[in-house]
Amino acid sequence: MATAKINKVHDNAVRDEWTDKISTLNSLDKAAKFLIDFRVQYTTPLRQSYALELDHLWIEAKIEEKVAVLKEQAFKSDRDLLHKCATGQDAAAAAAETQAKMAACEDKWEAEDIHINFRIAFKPPIMPTNYFMETDRILGSKLMELRNLNYYDMPLAELRKKRGVKVLVAREHTH
Repeated sequence: MATAKINKVHDNAVRDEWTDKISTLNSLDKAAKFLIDFRVQYTTPLRQSYALELDHLWIEAKIEEKVAVLKEQAFKSDRDLLHKCATGQDAAAAAAETQAKMAACEDKWEAEDIHINFRIAFKPPIMPTNYFMETDRILGSKLMELRNLNYYDMPLAELRKKRGVKVLVAREHTH
């Protein structure tokens, strides 16, 4: 009897293709780079492609699982797990550098880029959560402070253009 996929709702050729790619990741260095490259290409408002729009969150979660497992295998001490990024960077130094960049920032658009790029590069499991969560909070607070200064004074069409928003209109389904 042939084995059938049990959960056909969530299985598809795109996910199968990415599952195969993820299964070839056998080192933390390769897996961390793969995850960051995936985030640049397919996630965030700055993404380069919408090709995986329906599946990018599922795929990202599977890559994150792989990175987390490889990180646990590669890091031999609790100290490394709690204070070192999967990329080898010192988490405290990476967090401090990004916080300093945001502290010096006075432009809401630049602040948005700093925050988004921080999440691309360091969202767990790349950076330990004890550093990521606090830094993300600090960056988000500064971003909101900068956005509160005349952010909505700009006409909606101009705001969308400035942010690179592509408006998608769904057609109503008629019977």
